[in-house]
Amino acid sequence: MLTLFVLIVSISSCVKERSYPIVPNIEFKSVSSNFVKSGSIDTITFSFTDGDGDIGVDNSVDDTSDICGLQTGDSASLRARAFNVFLIDSRDLCVVQLASAFVTAEGKFKSLAGEILAISRINSKKCFAVPSPGCPKDTVVYTILFRDLAGNFSNAVQTVPIVVDGE
Repeated sequence: MLTLFVLIVSISSCVKERSYPIVPNIEFKSVSSNFVKSGSIDTITFSFTDGDGDIGVDNSVDDTSDICGLQTGDSASLRARAFNVFLIDSRDLCVVQLASAFVTAEGKFKSLAGEILAISRINSKKCFAVPSPGCPKDTVVYTILFRDLAGNFSNAVQTVPIVVDGE
């Protein structure tokens, strides 16, 4: 019995902490569909790592969502504390703001790694009214940014092109 205990203790002491930088790092994984009807929901999946394990948003603030300020160089939409996932639309630089779940590292290790599914409605920008026959197809590429609770921004990654059918 003592041998089994010593074996378990020695194995668990060999577990090394995953070491990631405290600045989040993301990698694009997939979209649920490369072709969507205007107004449809699409899911964008990306993976993340974060060395200090502080993933989440500040729920005590009420920020405005879906701002198109980047087209004039205003990054206010990226400073909204109620959001930490940002999808920047290649067609007009509008920013879709999303919030991930609050995740903290458990145990003695603080590093986190995982995947986030960003769910967003994608609309045609060529036909602003109700989609109708003759409305042309539109293509969007999203640039994804991710921010941790400390305010550190990840690297920027891009999705594959997504074709939006306006009809």
